[in-house]
Amino acid sequence: MQQEPNPRPATGYPYPHPYPDPPQQPAASANGYPPNAGTAYPYQNHNPYYAPQPNPRAILLRRLFIAFLVFILILGLILFILMLVFRSQYPDVYINSLSVSNFNVSNNHLSGKWDLQLQFRNPNSKMSLQYDTVFLTLYYHRPSRISLSDTRLQPFDQGTKDQTPVNATLSVAGTYVDGRMTNSILEDRSGGRVEFDLRIDSTVTFRYGAFRRRRYVRSYCDDVAVGIPASRGSGEMIGPSKRCKSY
Repeated sequence: MQQEPNPRPATGYPYPHPYPDPPQQPAASANGYPPNAGTAYPYQNHNPYYAPQPNPRAILLRRLFIAFLVFILILGLILFILMLVFRSQYPDVYINSLSVSNFNVSNNHLSGKWDLQLQFRNPNSKMSLQYDTVFLTLYYHRPSRISLSDTRLQPFDQGTKDQTPVNATLSVAGTYVDGRMTNSILEDRSGGRVEFDLRIDSTVTFRYGAFRRRRYVRSYCDDVAVGIPASRGSGEMIGPSKRCKSY
């Protein structure tokens, strides 16, 4: 049988493409690089135990800032307490009354009994006081301060702005005095009055919350006149209560 010179493919069967189509390339951008070239294959961390580490310098600065704030707060508290302490006032001491009994001077020997009442006042509005030790010393003020008797009071506490009356007794029984002092006392009694001096030595603790500061306070009650006529051996303080000077 004779074949046709240009045979045609059979209908219904596609003509096989001899070569595959090349992959399509994305169109270049204006700068010559394909778009999203940097994000085509993003990096993924597949390690679940990895976490970004904090900056050591930032941690150090944060700790230094916190330490600085704490230091400022502590310093401010100390300065506040010191301001209260330096502005604290000494206690006020008054001698309200003083009476003398069995007072006698003869043959260079002195006898007598002094009953007195003191008033301690705390002038501070923020600090309480604790009187740990209180010593009283009685003097005859002329011709020089000569100690006659002394005693110690019981410790006591005071709140802010408190006032505390304290009674005390001092006595002398036949103590020796020189001729100069004997003559001076007899001269004073001839005028109907004898003057005495009282010294108060206290160890006081100033308290503000948990803060404590102990201070030594000395108070003087000078020229306390007592009316003691020569015909009697007893007398009372002349005038109203007397404020003592504290240092």
